[in-house]
Amino acid sequence: MHRACEVRQWLAGEPGGPTTVLMLGIKDLKQINDRLGREAGDKVIRRVGECLHAFAAQQLSPVCFMAKLSGPEFMLVVKGNHPGEHIELAAQTLLDMVSADCGDASMSLHVNARVAIALSQPRESRQQLADRAAQALAKAYERKGKRFAIADSAAVPGIADRSRIDAAMRLALAERRIAIVLQPQFEVASGKLVGAEALARMYHPELGEVSAGDLFASADRCDLREELSCHIQQEAIAIAAQWPAAFGHLRLAVNLGAEEMTDNYGARLLQLLRHQGFDASRLTLELTEESLVRDVQLAAGQLELLRSNGVRIAVDDFGTGYSSLAYLKALPLDYLKIDKGMTPDIAGGSKDRIILRAIIAMAKALGLLIIAEGVERAEELEMLKAEGCDFFQGYLRAPPLNPEAFKAMALQLV
Repeated sequence: MHRACEVRQWLAGEPGGPTTVLMLGIKDLKQINDRLGREAGDKVIRRVGECLHAFAAQQLSPVCFMAKLSGPEFMLVVKGNHPGEHIELAAQTLLDMVSADCGDASMSLHVNARVAIALSQPRESRQQLADRAAQALAKAYERKGKRFAIADSAAVPGIADRSRIDAAMRLALAERRIAIVLQPQFEVASGKLVGAEALARMYHPELGEVSAGDLFASADRCDLREELSCHIQQEAIAIAAQWPAAFGHLRLAVNLGAEEMTDNYGARLLQLLRHQGFDASRLTLELTEESLVRDVQLAAGQLELLRSNGVRIAVDDFGTGYSSLAYLKALPLDYLKIDKGMTPDIAGGSKDRIILRAIIAMAKALGLLIIAEGVERAEELEMLKAEGCDFFQGYLRAPPLNPEAFKAMALQLV
């Protein structure tokens, strides 16, 4: 397998006919290194390299180039274009191979990987092809369900543009200029304002508004995800701590990804709440399903500590990830949050509504409250009300607002 220096030589070469690039990234390598040590991380890298070799021999041939890139990423280049279901099936096969347990008798270890696929275009350089694959991998990193992405066929911003975002993100984080916006949340039955979810934004004079998804993709590239998440939580809690007394019933929701779930996370969050003077019983911690399955035992311990001190726990983006009933039942949870991708479908057909009804019934049986996100139409809200959903958020009532705009709106509603 080639090294980074040889990658530069390959990129500078002539295209040489139609090719397909698969780029694979280990999303949780930093977490594995932090939690289990570099030796475990090196073992994962070796294992992924072995899987890539085996995959290339079994699935795609002939291989033009195979390399370990910098950080947690690999690249495989094969002759010919392999469009449609064939390449998607191959990507899923590679993900299944990489995700197999690579632990030992004392501990299981599953790798959280993402794959990007780019088909070469006429008159496209190798560098441009690799840039499109890298951008597709960045999109795949952001996804919570489908773990691979197909690169856009049109020309896309290259490494230089991502470097600008990365440089701006680093500076904004260092200067604490990552902004917080608040997405209002309402009770379905009454329409009453019940709280807000904190989201991140970066505003740049040339790049414009940079979304939370792009910020976290940049943080992953710069190995700053934990720092970015910590900053967002600190800023959001500080803002909510300054809410007027009339907002005493409003809750604040903050997000937590798999990478930040460490064995001292709960203690640090409780210390932050005490320092800011924000009542822990008014905080909801939203975790993706992926966060929970990475290490169920670790998650259970940290969530028990937080919940015993009043923090409420939500499973975010339900319906896009693993959806394991076993851990939903085993962990101390309070809310189940239906992914915004499911909400627009509920008014479109009977099957979509059956699925929604089943999710709500399951959550109710487990004693969980339901939050629906991405509600944009009145008919969606009526469906949610008829099916017994408890809370909602979305542009139907309010977009994400800056803290002052949220305060002004809330003062009119409380």
